[in-house]
Amino acid sequence: MPVTRPCQLSILAALLLLGAALPAGGIPVPLAPVSNAAPTNPARARRQARYLEAETKIRRGAEWALAGKSAAGAKTANMDLYDVLHYDIDLALNPATRQLTGSVTTTARVTGATLTVLDLYLRANMAIGSALSGGSPTTYSRAGDVLSVDLDRTYAAGEQVTVRIDYSGDPEGSAFDWGQHGGQPLIWTLSEPFGARDWWPCKDLNSDKADSVDLHVTVPAGLIVASNGLLVAAVDHGATRTFHWHESHPIATYLVSLAIHPYATFSGWYHYAPGDSMELQYYVVPDRLAQSQAAYAPVPDMLAAFAGGFGEYPFVTEKYGHAHFGWGGGMEHQTLTSLYYGAYSEGVIAHELAHQWWGDLVTCADFHHIWLNEGFATWAEAYWREQNEGMAAYHDEMADAAYWGPGTIYVEDTSSFGAIFDFDLSYQKASWVVHMLRHVLGDADFFAALLAYREQYAYGSATTEQFRDVCEDVSGQDLDVFFQQWIYGEYFPQYRYSWYAAPAGDSTRVSLLVQQVQTAAGLFRMPLDVRVTTDEGVFPFAVQNGELARAYALNVAGMVQQVELDPEHWVLATVTQGTVDAPVLARLRPRLLPAYPNPFNPATTVRFELPAPQEIALRLYDLQGRLVRTLAAGSYGAGPHALPWDGTDDTGRRVASGTYVLRLEAGKTLAASKLTLLK
Repeated sequence: MPVTRPCQLSILAALLLLGAALPAGGIPVPLAPVSNAAPTNPARARRQARYLEAETKIRRGAEWALAGKSAAGAKTANMDLYDVLHYDIDLALNPATRQLTGSVTTTARVTGATLTVLDLYLRANMAIGSALSGGSPTTYSRAGDVLSVDLDRTYAAGEQVTVRIDYSGDPEGSAFDWGQHGGQPLIWTLSEPFGARDWWPCKDLNSDKADSVDLHVTVPAGLIVASNGLLVAAVDHGATRTFHWHESHPIATYLVSLAIHPYATFSGWYHYAPGDSMELQYYVVPDRLAQSQAAYAPVPDMLAAFAGGFGEYPFVTEKYGHAHFGWGGGMEHQTLTSLYYGAYSEGVIAHELAHQWWGDLVTCADFHHIWLNEGFATWAEAYWREQNEGMAAYHDEMADAAYWGPGTIYVEDTSSFGAIFDFDLSYQKASWVVHMLRHVLGDADFFAALLAYREQYAYGSATTEQFRDVCEDVSGQDLDVFFQQWIYGEYFPQYRYSWYAAPAGDSTRVSLLVQQVQTAAGLFRMPLDVRVTTDEGVFPFAVQNGELARAYALNVAGMVQQVELDPEHWVLATVTQGTVDAPVLARLRPRLLPAYPNPFNPATTVRFELPAPQEIALRLYDLQGRLVRTLAAGSYGAGPHALPWDGTDDTGRRVASGTYVLRLEAGKTLAASKLTLLK
């Protein structure tokens, strides 16, 4: 049922109500793990995992706020003058002293006319030891989290620039955690949305993915480093080990990740073609090995199901897998999802896997459009259930994701983590946008649009409007209103309908009247399914609806037993059957609809619509007012009607070319329009 959204508490107050402990420094500890006890039912498990993902990301925003950090930070004009090609990240981690010592080399191509300075993001608490440009020491300046490096010379458009930053510090906070599990270090990162800059210098913008990334991470012996792409080498130095990971595909900065622990590891295989397989790599805390092996068993089938709908897994030349980390829920790090070591529901596993397509392969251009990531992944949970259990399970999952409150899916304030990762809007309601779009387009065009969207923006980023344009190109439909009302608007339609049936020759005519009764939002324009059940069968119809009230006439065979509006719940709406408001009925009038074609030769079709059954007369007159033809006279049912005119008068003779007046008389209503016959 619809609910009123409670007024939002401050993030800190909300955390305190949730039981977050505040240590001496005043920053909340990570979200308390979910209970190890099994959820009471599968639906609760799915909701719990989905909610925890949103909640843990919001909590990181609270930590930022309490630590005095800004959120996104302003993009500098300089950042529009270059395109990142490659990051080489070299880190040494000392969990005993909680110190990170790093060296990051950025290679970029100049896209502006010239470039003399390169701006990067790096948190102000991280100390810089030196900066190099083109291999030579250089100067730099800092303003908040923006690091401006003076280049060794002026670079022209198309040239490549190389900058190295040597730095150190304790990146502990919302994006980097020196955690523990079982008395052993469990170090991990979760950089979405703006946390990569907490632990390495980068151009922290979704709109500029590096073409590739190398990570060299040195840790104490006994620890294993799991990261993106493929493991190139693991070199033993005695007291330490260095792991070299290479991600060969373009990657957003927030998807670059570390997960470090003396993991237990195991593998599986995804057979994507005869004779071709991709390894599935799992890094799990040892005390959860058996549980992980059982829970992750469906992953190959999930990969196959999603590949069937979305195209092949986009990183099939590398790997997919999971690495345990310490926060509730999961995070879709590219090629290696981070999962809480207590999260094993199929929903969260499917959600994070789907992100490899929708979030990693194609990333929201900025976090105003986060629904393109989270809405798709939440919808994919239902799609997996459809593929695995059938259509009824799909609809059950979507029903569980319905949200009935206020707020726009488009994130107006990206400085608020609570707004970006709003569970109700960015996840739940956004999944319904995907669900509804599927029905608006039909399965053939919907899945074709997903493939076209993938092809056009693969390994890049996109906005809502770019996704909309792809869907329009594939389907031929104008979808401006759909995206405007559901992404930028609030609430949902509330439909009230009534009907009655009467004989109409050899069939039965159902007169259906649909009213939109919502008061918190304007009118919604949506296709609606109507299902009429008679003693002779079930008759499906699809009608377009976008008015305060509209009448429809539906012809069926047999005696009508039931009429249902949106019976399979393809629209996020409430539907009630009852009497339509009398004031609304009073405002409805019969109307003439445009004839087609007009002008015409030799024939046209005239159309009219009635709000209720009534006596009508439809006549044609010449410009002198003389009656030419009576097209209709008698009782007609509610809804649209169409009648042909072949250009003849009441005697059957062809009339002269020229303009004629079509007049509809229905009760007290008179409506007229002009028709032009060409010769």
